[in-house]
Amino acid sequence: MRECRKCDLCFPDDISFCPEDGAETRLTLPGGPLIADRYELKKRLGSGAMGQVYLAIDQKLGTRKVAVKTVRQELLSSSDLQEGEAIARFEREAKAAASINHPNVVAVTDYGETQDGLFYLVMEYVEGETLHKLLRREGTLTIKRALNLLKQIAEGVEAAHSRGILHRDLKPGNIFLLKSQDGVGDGYVKIGDFGLAKIISEERSGIELDSGPKSRGIVGTPEFMAPEQIDTSQGPIDVRADIYAIGTIAYLMLGGKTPFSGNLTTILVQKASLDPPSLSSIRSDIPPDVEQVIMWALRRDVSQRPKSVREWIEALEKVAGEIDEQANRGKTRLVILAPQGSEVYVDDERKGMVGSSGRLIINNLPIGQHILRISKAGEKDDERLIEIRGDTAEQVIQAQFKSSGLTSAASGSGAKSSILPGIVACKNCGARFAEGVKFCGKCGKSEFTVVSEAQQNSGQINCPRCASLLPSNAKFCGRCGAPIISKTQSPSVDAGSKGVVSRPNSEIKKLCVSCGMINPLSAKFCGRCGAIV
Repeated sequence: MRECRKCDLCFPDDISFCPEDGAETRLTLPGGPLIADRYELKKRLGSGAMGQVYLAIDQKLGTRKVAVKTVRQELLSSSDLQEGEAIARFEREAKAAASINHPNVVAVTDYGETQDGLFYLVMEYVEGETLHKLLRREGTLTIKRALNLLKQIAEGVEAAHSRGILHRDLKPGNIFLLKSQDGVGDGYVKIGDFGLAKIISEERSGIELDSGPKSRGIVGTPEFMAPEQIDTSQGPIDVRADIYAIGTIAYLMLGGKTPFSGNLTTILVQKASLDPPSLSSIRSDIPPDVEQVIMWALRRDVSQRPKSVREWIEALEKVAGEIDEQANRGKTRLVILAPQGSEVYVDDERKGMVGSSGRLIINNLPIGQHILRISKAGEKDDERLIEIRGDTAEQVIQAQFKSSGLTSAASGSGAKSSILPGIVACKNCGARFAEGVKFCGKCGKSEFTVVSEAQQNSGQINCPRCASLLPSNAKFCGRCGAPIISKTQSPSVDAGSKGVVSRPNSEIKKLCVSCGMINPLSAKFCGRCGAIV
């Protein structure tokens, strides 16, 4: 099967270009778009560590939409597994997911293996958005609103636990918000992706495990994993690992960030040796009783956590049920968490620079939707649509930067990277904006004066791949390893081979004449800007 590189639509192997947008297609799965002579894959919805998720049509039931998840073969088998154990492992997980019958859990309706060796799960299709998207747009939630969502999450997880099944990878990306009929509110919660589920009680689940393989290795998302999932020497995990994940989700809902963040190694070390920072250190309007219950679920010592999800959610309901949040209505206070030196813009109007505290507070933003952009030297801008509500004392949003080189290569995004852009002021009203704006967001005029130029140290250069600032004599980027071509030293170019860079004792590369990125010799298009090389 082939997929469009631009719109992710699925096609048979003989379609080389997408009929919708003309983009080139690529081979992704063995076989065609029709799975098991029943499920026709239409569009890829997402990708993850476990595999790909597609929107499909169940031809047996007419136009019924389903979600089909393909599972990567290497996750089901390894050199340790005997012949046939991969299938046994997959069937065990599929049956576990299908055995959970609860309104707050995405239903698994079918599973199997194609003739080409592709394992798949068929699930109900949930039309809505993930909790991850909601939190990215709105930052923190009110306590009452978070409690409403957490109660539904707890109900679904408790249903799985009653069947003797752990989720092991609970996170906002696996929690779906089904659209309500009237379009008001957050909708109905559905928990998905029980593909990492582990059966912890054969008797309660009713699934035969005597001959089935056991899960191996560390599996999950580091930010939401319990310490005992990382340090397996602590013994087998139980329901309290899922309680830890739910506590982390609650922490994120109210604090705007997870307790621990950073690269994989940093997170693993922090979880093994540190207690999570208090919620009150991030957000000032969290009552102590609410904070205490949430931190209860995040105890490093497993024995000090709640014994069940029900025990924890009932404790949270008790302390959060009497909170009066009406006094905060109409006021807005946005707290941006970002590295020192980051520039913050709302609707292209500069709001300030983040100082040593790591936060910038913006008061009295108009209620409604705005474009937030956070810029930092050497990073892709974090630009997103946000929604200011006015129903809480504080909304907290954490900047999420990605290395510009990695983001460009992975997604082909044309997002801007900035070396602290210049600042201009409207000649009419004096409002300040990022350089490049065409119209004033306050008065609509189009004439501006330059307040400050973009910050660019004359003694430094930028890496053509990730935009990091480097010494002018640098030969390689200290961050991404890309070779640096000095402006005063032109690379030797083979005659009749435009843009081909020749280096002694190294592999021949191609230089993109549009953006300066070094590409492999076999590349036809630049991995950064998409230009023909």
